[in-house]
Amino acid sequence: MGHRPDQLVARRGRRRFLMGGGAALALPFLESLRQPKPSFAWTPQPGMPHRLVSFFHGHGFIMEEFVPGPNMSLGAILQPIADAGLVNKSLVVTGINMKSASGHAGTPSLFTCTPLVADQYGTTHGTTPSVDHVIARHMQDGGLARRLDLGVSMNSTNPDSNGLTDEHERVFWSGDDELIPSIIKPQLAFDTVYPNGPPTGTDPPPSVDYLTIRRRSVLDGVLEDFNRLEGRVSAADRARLEAHAERIREVEQALGGGTGPVPVGCTDGLRLPLNGLDHRGVAEAQIDILAHAIACNLFDVGSFRVHDLEENAWSHVSHPNLAETFAGENYHGAWHRASDQGLSTARAAFTAINAWYGTLFARLLQKLDQIDEGEGTALDNTMVLWACDFGHGGGHSSDNLGIVIAGNAGGAELGRHVNYASDPVNPYGAPSQPGNHNLAVTMTNAFGIPGDTFGDYNEVIQPVQAGPLEL
Repeated sequence: MGHRPDQLVARRGRRRFLMGGGAALALPFLESLRQPKPSFAWTPQPGMPHRLVSFFHGHGFIMEEFVPGPNMSLGAILQPIADAGLVNKSLVVTGINMKSASGHAGTPSLFTCTPLVADQYGTTHGTTPSVDHVIARHMQDGGLARRLDLGVSMNSTNPDSNGLTDEHERVFWSGDDELIPSIIKPQLAFDTVYPNGPPTGTDPPPSVDYLTIRRRSVLDGVLEDFNRLEGRVSAADRARLEAHAERIREVEQALGGGTGPVPVGCTDGLRLPLNGLDHRGVAEAQIDILAHAIACNLFDVGSFRVHDLEENAWSHVSHPNLAETFAGENYHGAWHRASDQGLSTARAAFTAINAWYGTLFARLLQKLDQIDEGEGTALDNTMVLWACDFGHGGGHSSDNLGIVIAGNAGGAELGRHVNYASDPVNPYGAPSQPGNHNLAVTMTNAFGIPGDTFGDYNEVIQPVQAGPLEL
């Protein structure tokens, strides 16, 4: 139990943390040493969500177990929401199509709604900030985003991992080719939320100001890299370094946490196991940290990603068909067995996996709902979005996506299912169905950002109409 920040600093160091995020360093980043803002820059209007949390995993769902039946009867995947007693605080949306691009290569455009560009290796990347980041910047009146991005991956239990990953599903972007990575180890996540140790509790206060140590290491890295690169880079490279500076400042700002008002229920800090966890334990700890940090106003925007987990990570999902489903295949290949090959055993195995995602999402909702904010709970004041890049996992179909919006849906009525498809279980929807652009506008409008467009409406694979979803 508890937290040992001295071990984290000794093993990784602040500079290595930033380098692990793929960030470049230069003198302009010295501005990041300033203190965080003393209070929120953005004041939500009554009824608006105060915060945003995105829950994401790749490869899709077993859709017949996701789409609600009559009277909001839920299948195996969404049943954990019902078990938590939170159906009345959830809105299920089906029949959303990806309009910018399709397939795995189109995943980076899910939340940017803009065309993609391929790098020198042929990997496509986002060219504009994703909607979550636009909202995060808006919540600081255009200032530095205060966001916390956590997840679980195969490397979450790898002692040699630096605790960050940007593998495979690349959906959250702060700018042109500026990917926002996930923190995938609970100890690093906890240290990010409480850089000087827990605010209260039975543990003695730390004897060293670890935040100061990290900021000094950032400064050391800035000077070292600048001396090494000065006079050796082209004007174009210098411009690229300057573009990266904004991302570094946002990472630095996020690591400093926030100083907003602390609701009742947050003053005792957070205590939970951080080490020696399997993948299930990692995911649950990360959910708990994220919910606490968001509900306690330490960050405005958060995300949780389940990165691809292979067969040896599923010991916590007891299902007789798992071994057969993954035999000789990675997560991606196993999904093809479940969906486009239509193997009943594989579909049953991935229903169990999807249902575990449902338990994590329900856990997130529960944790937020447990914090009383006077006028409702933290969940009532937070928009929580569950999204995936596909509807059906196989066939690489980006039509008929399944979405859940829980907590504050920007005024939309909760406790129901809204469907835009004639057959939401079908892998392919009609081009006239609404798309990810409409979802993004729904989100921005909910946070007080005016306008009826988000992203690019010219280079699309299906027609897309302006405006939010009709919820």
